[in-house]
Amino acid sequence: MISRVPEQRVPARQVLVVGGGITGLTAGYRLAVDHPEIDVTVLEASNRPGGYLRTGPLDDPMLDGLPIDAGADAFLVRVPWALDLCVELGIDTELVSPSARKASLWLDDALWPIPSPNVLGVPLDPETVAPGLLAPADLERLAGDGVPDVPIGGTLDRALGTSGDLSVGAVIRACVGDRVFERLVDPLLGGINAGRADDLSCAVMAPQLLAPARSTEGLLAGLRRTAAVADPAAPVFHSPAAGMERIVDALVAVLGDRLRTGSPVTRLDRAPDGDTSDRQVAGWVATTASGTYRADSVVLAVPAHVAATLVAPHSDDAGEVLTGWRHASVALATVAFDRADLEVPADQSGFLVGRATNQESSPLMTACSFAGSKWAHLDHPERTVLRVSCGRIDDKRPAGLTDDELVAALLADLATTLGVEAPPTAVRLERFPDSLVQYPVGHIDRITALDGLLADATPGLLVAGTVRNGVGIPACIRSGTEAAEAAVAAATR
Repeated sequence: MISRVPEQRVPARQVLVVGGGITGLTAGYRLAVDHPEIDVTVLEASNRPGGYLRTGPLDDPMLDGLPIDAGADAFLVRVPWALDLCVELGIDTELVSPSARKASLWLDDALWPIPSPNVLGVPLDPETVAPGLLAPADLERLAGDGVPDVPIGGTLDRALGTSGDLSVGAVIRACVGDRVFERLVDPLLGGINAGRADDLSCAVMAPQLLAPARSTEGLLAGLRRTAAVADPAAPVFHSPAAGMERIVDALVAVLGDRLRTGSPVTRLDRAPDGDTSDRQVAGWVATTASGTYRADSVVLAVPAHVAATLVAPHSDDAGEVLTGWRHASVALATVAFDRADLEVPADQSGFLVGRATNQESSPLMTACSFAGSKWAHLDHPERTVLRVSCGRIDDKRPAGLTDDELVAALLADLATTLGVEAPPTAVRLERFPDSLVQYPVGHIDRITALDGLLADATPGLLVAGTVRNGVGIPACIRSGTEAAEAAVAAATR
């Protein structure tokens, strides 16, 4: 009788994802779905996944549990990653788009309509600019092609160069002037990132501006040509009707027990039996309060300054790069008023607040969204719901106020801008400290350098998240997707 030798099972490769925000959840999902041969575990420090994606009702019985986002309330459709994920998760039929497309700008103690059409605040037709918003010289320039100013005795190439990164401010100021930048573009792009658009990378924040700005036809001519073939009725943003946390819930449902909350990673060590010779993957051990996890590769889907604490013991240089990014702290107040006390225009999605010369006397708020006008499913017959944001990289006032003081200051701003002095029926305040990465000129090169340092010093350790491609939901989903593939390659090398 011939006895059979038991078949030797090769242990599955292990990938650990640190961080259960949208980036980490996406990375875990992609690994679970696309690579079932890989064992994946997602560790989230807090007791709830989703990071800054939070949806819930206000404490107002009249609103009957209406789900309102406390963080990001939409994702951009122009780039594919978020929409494609929703389709794959089977929740694309639940998506809605803003019903109001017009918006305003608070400048010079008044609300001004934002010109439309525009691209990131740059008007494409000077006839749509409200009288008094810009000077006649600005309007004359907007009627042209937007060819950059050329230095005296210089050439077009010397104005913006032919390659490499520039600041958003450098591009816009050169092509359409200072006032267009300061009064229209900076409030929009600076507001999105709670930063100064003069300091932000155009390659990251507004890549669609660089090529036409450097072309011989000019920025405005290039933007108008692109706009001419675009569908003006096509949606710009989407959101699940149940709120952005619906995406989180769908990802969590697939991950199941691969996701573990309340599990902050306190340190990462190389696996004791790892071999780093010939740049082979050494393997990693993550330590948490509840135990340790062994992994062939690790995705750090956490803020850059958090990743730095885990990376620095293994690479001083990579840790230094990660700590070098600046972050802005922001807060968002959701405020409900009796509709008899405040009625906002049904065709307006809200307004942005321009940067004031004297910051101390300027409003704390950076933007105000009219939730019921922007989203038809949040339009309530008895309540007007606003989402009021505040905080900039160069405005630390909100951080120095208690919650009650901050709410009182924002209500005072609403009285100034919208004239509402009645008490709200409900208020919810969420703070997001050190949440918005500031992307300096040359950011993409800096990421490339970071990846090189990690590949050399910490093979199998990957950094993902907002620090890579941008703060928007699609950028985070893209980062999680790319990190998953890189983790598989590292784990199976």
